[in-house]
Amino acid sequence: MIKETIAKSIRYESKKAAGHGLVVLAFTLLSLSLPLQSLGQTRIPYGPDAMQYGELYLPQGHGPFPVVTFLHAGCWRSSEGMINSYRAMSRAITEHGIAAWNMQYRGATSPGGGWPGTWLDIANGFDALDRLAEMVPLDLQQVVVVGHSSGGHFGAWLAMRDKLPPDSEIYVAPRVEPMALVMADAYINPLVIDSIGETGEIYCGEPLLEKLVGGPIEENIGNFLEISPLEWLPWGIPQDYIVSTYRYPVSLPRVLAQGKTALRTLPDYPALAVLAGDEFNMRLISNEDHGAFVREGTRGYNATVSAVLRLLGKASE
Repeated sequence: MIKETIAKSIRYESKKAAGHGLVVLAFTLLSLSLPLQSLGQTRIPYGPDAMQYGELYLPQGHGPFPVVTFLHAGCWRSSEGMINSYRAMSRAITEHGIAAWNMQYRGATSPGGGWPGTWLDIANGFDALDRLAEMVPLDLQQVVVVGHSSGGHFGAWLAMRDKLPPDSEIYVAPRVEPMALVMADAYINPLVIDSIGETGEIYCGEPLLEKLVGGPIEENIGNFLEISPLEWLPWGIPQDYIVSTYRYPVSLPRVLAQGKTALRTLPDYPALAVLAGDEFNMRLISNEDHGAFVREGTRGYNATVSAVLRLLGKASE
C-alpha cells in the first residue's frame, strides 16, 4: 500500500545544533505515479520516538493545497489515543480542498517530554511540513494552526516561537510560519496548569508545570516566560478565539472552567491581543462543554471549521 511505502521510505538522522539535540528529517519518496488522494491519513514520523509523528490528509486534486495543523488537547500530556480527537475534522476539511496535518507529540509526562522535549516536538513536528511539501503539493504560505485546550497553548507558542532567543533550549529556527491561529476553548497562561480547583484537586490531576519548564518555577523564570505566549504579544498573525462562556470572560471575578481552577481572574487574552495590534476575532459560545469543541456537529466544532474556512478564503464554499 502507498501509506506503508511512504512510511518505510522515511529515514532520520540526528545531529547536534545550538548545543542541544534536534531530529533532522531526510525524506526520500519512491517514484510512484499514484493519485494524491491515495495518501489520505498517511502516518508519517518526524522523529525516532513512537510519539513523534503526524497523520497527513490530502484532498482530491492536484494542489497546491493550504494546510491546517491540528494540535490535540490532553492537559499538556499526550497518549496514543488523543490524536483521535481531530481525525474527524481533518477528514472534514479535505472536502474543502484543504490538507490536514494531525500531529502527535510527547507530552509533559511522556518519556523524553516536558522541557525541552515537548516544545521541540511541537516545533519540529510543525516544521516537518517543509519536508512534506517536497513530497506532495502543499502551500506553505497558507498554513493555519488549530489547537484545542492545551493544544491551543501549543498553537499560541508556535505563533510566537520566532521571538525566542536563539540560545534557548527550545528554540528551533522556524522553517514554516503559521499564517493564522485558531484556538478552541484554550487557556494559554501557564499559571493555570498547576492551579487548584474548587474541590482541592490540581487542574490536571497531577503537577505538570515543573516538567514543562525544567524544574521549580522560581529557579526557571526564564523558561517559564519562554512558554508564556501572552508575554510575547503581538504575534503578528490573525487569531480566532472560540471559547465557552464557562471559560470566558476572565477579567471579572467568577468561577472559571466549571470550577476546575479556583483562580477567579486571568489575564484577558482577547483584550491584550487587540491592544497589542493583532488581528483578532472571537466567538463566544454559551455553556458549551469543553469536549464539545472536537465533537462533530456541535457549535464549538462547527465554529472551528468555519473559522478555518474564513481564514483560508473558503467561507463561501
